[in-house]
Amino acid sequence: MLQSVFQLHLSDPIFVQLAAIGKFDGNHPSLAYATTGGKVCIHSPHASGDQAQVQYLNINKEITALTTGQLDSDSSRDVLLVGTNTSLQAYDVYTNQDLFFKDISDGVCALAVIQLGWVSTPSVVVGGVCCILGIDSQGTEQFWTVTGDRVTALAASDVCGKGRMELVAGSDNFCIQALYKESVAEEITEADKIVGLASLDGTKFGYALANGTIGVYDKGNRTWRIKSKHSVTALCSHDLDGDGELELISGWSNGKIEVRKAESGQVIFKDSMSSSVAALVKGDYRGDGADQVVVCAVNGEVRGYLPLDPSVAPTPQLMAASQALKLQELALRKQELLFELRGYSVNRVAGVSGETQPSYIIPPDTSVQTVVMADSIQRSCSLAVSTDKDTVIRGVMLFAEQIFEGESVFHYQQTPSASVEVPLALKRDAAVTVMIKVMVCKQGGALCHVFESELRLPKFCMYAPADLEALPVSKSTVTFNISERPARVAMWVEHSFGTDNGVQHGPEGVDAHFMSLRDGSALTISMRGTKVVVRTDDLELAGVVVQDAAAYLGLADLASTAHFPTHMQQFQAVMAKVIECNTNRMKMMAEAADSSMAIKILVVKAYHRCSLHAG
Repeated sequence: MLQSVFQLHLSDPIFVQLAAIGKFDGNHPSLAYATTGGKVCIHSPHASGDQAQVQYLNINKEITALTTGQLDSDSSRDVLLVGTNTSLQAYDVYTNQDLFFKDISDGVCALAVIQLGWVSTPSVVVGGVCCILGIDSQGTEQFWTVTGDRVTALAASDVCGKGRMELVAGSDNFCIQALYKESVAEEITEADKIVGLASLDGTKFGYALANGTIGVYDKGNRTWRIKSKHSVTALCSHDLDGDGELELISGWSNGKIEVRKAESGQVIFKDSMSSSVAALVKGDYRGDGADQVVVCAVNGEVRGYLPLDPSVAPTPQLMAASQALKLQELALRKQELLFELRGYSVNRVAGVSGETQPSYIIPPDTSVQTVVMADSIQRSCSLAVSTDKDTVIRGVMLFAEQIFEGESVFHYQQTPSASVEVPLALKRDAAVTVMIKVMVCKQGGALCHVFESELRLPKFCMYAPADLEALPVSKSTVTFNISERPARVAMWVEHSFGTDNGVQHGPEGVDAHFMSLRDGSALTISMRGTKVVVRTDDLELAGVVVQDAAAYLGLADLASTAHFPTHMQQFQAVMAKVIECNTNRMKMMAEAADSSMAIKILVVKAYHRCSLHAG
């Protein structure tokens, strides 16, 4: 159980995810946050003498990221780091001076001060558009690497369990990457944009998605996750129950605060603010030697929490909150048991000998079959569901991450039948396990029985086998060499595409031809000797196919050669346009300089003429 140890109301609103606590004088903590008018407000509750409790730093630009951290090992003072759409500024609040100012052409999307495993000093890690930049205390670049999209969250964790701190980065392309130096040590694909990351104990880290999902990964494997109808606005970790292990703390758009066990996701504390949570920060804000979790709301409300001291009797308000939480859990459990009891009561058959079976009872050996069907002629993919024993299907519910909007699909049969085809229009290629719930009843019956099953969807199920002659000609290729048997490569194709139809393999090599059910484009895979050629005009698809092959075959490094003439022509056209624009820019700058010089000369002449007339 936690207790609120302080509460205050600031006069300025606090922007979401733009707040941090830092000891700018080396001793006393202050709260820095972005507010309206491109300003950073610094609230120092321990200010004394002539020092003001509230100071303002005018950035005069839209603030996109803000954090604090100690960059210099010789100094105990924290540095304030402010990112905008064009620059990064490191500011020493105590001496009121800039430490460095660095132009970031693509803008700063995420900021963190992290001690990484391959750098001896703390690094300012800057997440931008498709790139990550590491900077030292002098503003000098330490490392640079690329990502698949705009970086939205940063953290550090020993994801791979090798005793080193890797950089964990979340992006808008639904990917979480664990980076060591400039290589990707682990990559995880999620169901939506990453909006928050939090370091936990050991190899664990927490994550938050734009669709209201939070969860925990351990060594790249998901431990648990929950989803809410509200959106996550803040995420952090702290040991709030005194057991020596970090808990995952989340703040929500409805003002709710939740503390969950990192191992199970069990809620151990919840509270609510008067408005949406803007940030969750940690620090000794009261100056009593114990770090508090400080919750900031967008309306300026700030509240600090500490674990309840077991030697101090809890207040009636805390006891009431604890009892309410337990009653809520018991009520939910009671509701589940009542539903279960009702089901048993409805399905109970009288034990009197010779009594006929109720009309709603289906035969006990009724079964449901599911299979994925891809048709290259109709260019469609569907899930075929069928039942037997004179039963019919009323509806089918599908649950899966990444491939369905809202993570679920419900297909209802206007006229119940023994078989149904649920159309699958998947926009992404992902290997997922679909949870299927089929509503089955007797013909004319009103009461349905729910059959549950799981089905693994192959990653490339939206590609159907096709004849080579029927496919359009593709001019683009990706080529790589592997020392694998053709049979092993054929197993990869059959596993990832979910079919052995159209896959020809033998001692001489492998040939597989597929058609995209989305746009009818061609995808062919061939192997001769050690050379594998992937032929497609989709650059992104080619990269995904090569990555999937490397993962299935267990290849840590795979060198490949890409040949995409159409994309190269488009790139050359863009570069020509850039050169033309740059030439025009230089010409305009030269003309502006000439015009400026002419204006200066005319101004000097006019001044002398006026002086002569005055004389």
